[in-house]
Amino acid sequence: MELQGKRVLVIGMGRAGVAAARLLETKGARVTITDKKGREELKEAFGELEGRGIRIETGGHPLELLEDTEIIVASPGVPPNIPLLERAKEKKIPVIGELELASSFLKVPIIAVTGTNGKTTTATLIGEILKKEGKRVAVAGNIGYPLSSCVDKDYELMVSEVSSFQLERIKTFHPFISIMLNIASDHLDRYRDLDEYIGAKKRIFLNQKRGDFAVLNRDDPNCPTLSIEAKKIFFSQEKLAEGVYLREGRVMAKLSGGLQEVIHQEKIGIKGPHNLENALAAIATCLILRVKVASIKKVLKEFKGVPHRMEFVKKVKGVGFVNDSKATNVSSVMKSLASFTEPIILIAGGRDKGLDYSPLRPLVKERVKALILLGEAKEKIAQALSSYKRIKMAEDMKEAVNIAFKLAEEGETVLLSPACSSYDMFQNFEERGETFKEAVRELR
Repeated sequence: MELQGKRVLVIGMGRAGVAAARLLETKGARVTITDKKGREELKEAFGELEGRGIRIETGGHPLELLEDTEIIVASPGVPPNIPLLERAKEKKIPVIGELELASSFLKVPIIAVTGTNGKTTTATLIGEILKKEGKRVAVAGNIGYPLSSCVDKDYELMVSEVSSFQLERIKTFHPFISIMLNIASDHLDRYRDLDEYIGAKKRIFLNQKRGDFAVLNRDDPNCPTLSIEAKKIFFSQEKLAEGVYLREGRVMAKLSGGLQEVIHQEKIGIKGPHNLENALAAIATCLILRVKVASIKKVLKEFKGVPHRMEFVKKVKGVGFVNDSKATNVSSVMKSLASFTEPIILIAGGRDKGLDYSPLRPLVKERVKALILLGEAKEKIAQALSSYKRIKMAEDMKEAVNIAFKLAEEGETVLLSPACSSYDMFQNFEERGETFKEAVRELR
């Protein structure tokens, strides 16, 4: 991508937008960056852009910015229907995303991980296995470390978590290995329906050719039917003729050549059926890359997961507290609830993503001793679960934790698993998780 002297507008001053602006500036572009927030809310971003020749516009996205723009780089969270992008479409100004921008400058193979749930865990696990094998690898993308930050650095492989929002704006993004973990209802505040959401996810395979690989979940009805040119490698919790699968508690692999045992299920450090799927996907990916089974097995035993995803915080008077702040949709919460055998006090709620919460009813009735709701979506969730009577409302996270602790008995677990985004009360899911952990630490 030739950028020298090009007038480029970056929309959004989050991590991805700031990283894109910095990359563009190093490539000789004349950069303007804009955000609807005010300067006070963007102090960190201003600090990262300070001293560079980047024009900054805050407090909105004025249409006048398009008068001097040749290319737009839109951050993932920026909806496609804002007036600035609608006008850009009329003026035929190209719009790409930070993922597309960064990947056009990367000279190493990309392993791209998408899916409704499990992306961060799987991408991190793959990265750890590759590092154990001695590879120079970066784990970036939607995981919180933008891909643009990895350009012109000494890596030999790139593992990138990619979201549907990022995939909307790709044109040439070309992973060597694409991984589709699962697809369930999510982000219906942005997409018209599940089909449109699936369409965005499927774009991960858009530019793959026959020499590339697609790692797919055979157990997910939305994955195996995908029409893909790349070679399909399946993983499953049931026996397969070829792929990575579970047989009598042992993870088996047959990709090209003979059958081999990788590890016993009980020895995998991350627990729960959803994490088993993540581990199977990581194993398949690393075997494609010809990683030694010994390296895979060692990391699988030692890896305990990522922060804010089924993260054990501590026990207080025999009550366990688990931070699952990254569970921002119904499907993810269902998988988390299914991982416990003891009674659960569930803390949920936040900003609604247009989801139907009624599928939670059976598991909430079976597993949840009490439900504590907070945030903008609390009334909608309560209405969807109206047949469940043990519901209490909280104004903030600290109150939710205190109510849960009073209701819990020794041997039970308090689980934060919101089924919503965090943007009504927090900057992101990380801040929400940290607030939960701080409230737990303050319990007496």
